[in-house]
Amino acid sequence: MSSRSSSTSTTTAPAATMNASRLPHDKIAMRAYDKWCKRGCPTGSDMQDWIEAEAELRAEMNRTGAASGTANVRR
Repeated sequence: MSSRSSSTSTTTAPAATMNASRLPHDKIAMRAYDKWCKRGCPTGSDMQDWIEAEAELRAEMNRTGAASGTANVRR
């Protein structure tokens, strides 16, 4: 049992850090959809729209300090 509790404590900190910087799937999807619509709904650009949307949101999150988790609470 002690090995289980120690492994839980060691995996909790990295998981919490990773979740704080993780972007919500629905926000990426909405941004990618908006980009797709603004470009005239072309076929076959879904991956490009997703990657661009994710990069934009990550940059915004880094600028506003959301990586620390404080900006997400206020919105």
